[in-house]
Amino acid sequence: MSGSWFHQKSRHFQCAVCRRLVTDAGPGLGVCPECLRSRWDEAEPVVETIHRRSRERFDLPPRVPRVPVGVECALCLHRCRMEPRQKGYCGIRQGGEESLRRDGRHRALLSYYHDPIPTNCVADWVCAAGTGSGYPAYSRERGPEVGCYNLAVFFEACNFNCLYCQNWSFKKSARPGGTWTVVEDLLPAVTDRTSCICYFGGDPVPQLPFAIRFSRRALEKRSGSVLRICWETNGSLHPAWIKPMVDLSLRSGGCIKVDLKAWDPHVHKALCGCGNRQVLENFARIAGFVPLRRDPPLLVASTLLVPGYVGEEEIFHLARFIASLDPHIPYALLGFAPQFYLNDFPTTSRSQAEACLEAAQKAGLKRVRLANRHLLH
Repeated sequence: MSGSWFHQKSRHFQCAVCRRLVTDAGPGLGVCPECLRSRWDEAEPVVETIHRRSRERFDLPPRVPRVPVGVECALCLHRCRMEPRQKGYCGIRQGGEESLRRDGRHRALLSYYHDPIPTNCVADWVCAAGTGSGYPAYSRERGPEVGCYNLAVFFEACNFNCLYCQNWSFKKSARPGGTWTVVEDLLPAVTDRTSCICYFGGDPVPQLPFAIRFSRRALEKRSGSVLRICWETNGSLHPAWIKPMVDLSLRSGGCIKVDLKAWDPHVHKALCGCGNRQVLENFARIAGFVPLRRDPPLLVASTLLVPGYVGEEEIFHLARFIASLDPHIPYALLGFAPQFYLNDFPTTSRSQAEACLEAAQKAGLKRVRLANRHLLH
């Protein structure tokens, strides 16, 4: 996109804080990474303006609602507190008891499709579908499950506001009061050839209770046969929901893929609209379950290599954090493709990607992969 929606493509900009010319990124963020880390008080108003504008275009709340008296949603790190008919940050629930009981719990905004295996999954290099890991308990084949399908469930809501979101177009059709899906509508999509269900988006977190409810019904329907429950998530759920989520993946042979966006909390907030403290704490909690099933791995981490902002320093710190929990947790580094408000950025360079790979290995991780190599330049 371009024109009135997003910046025209450019490969340099002047930082709004230090006025330095930045040549390795586009102007989508407006502030150089050094100022995000060291001059946040000055950088924050610039960042907040960009995020506010990016949300107002889609009729989403510009900031997390926290009215003095209202109904609170406790699904994620935001803990929105809303007045009647006031939308929460993700846009799924409104500030009424009925909406909190029903929306994202008994009904969901979603789309889905059947994705042939092997598929382009963040975990395909270690998961049961892509490798046969855990055969025969968790995989139908000793290798890739050719001929089987992943039921890919795309949740059309998110509690982050990533300025580089590759699936941002779902925001154009976000529609409170629109076409909702209930569990019974989705169950027929689980066929005899469905060997895994993967929730992504957007993000599963805003509608996590629905996903858990549907997963339990799907596993009952397919009792005695392989059906893995997997998640691609930003990891920002309330800690109380971790165990139900883990239990489904653990017993089914599925995995939880957490996208760790950045290490520095200010870089994270600039890129995604919120901090990362709860994400890291949740990742550590999930890692505590890893020893219960090594094959296939329960937990997989990934990070998108955003040119100029998420490079060797960020990756080293993230990798060292992961390694401190368990050095065998798989970690995928993903090449960046310009999207959404950062469509003015370059793709990740090959030299940068290889330096990040080396940094992750030096930090102590044993299983690191550089993915999306076709995007590198």
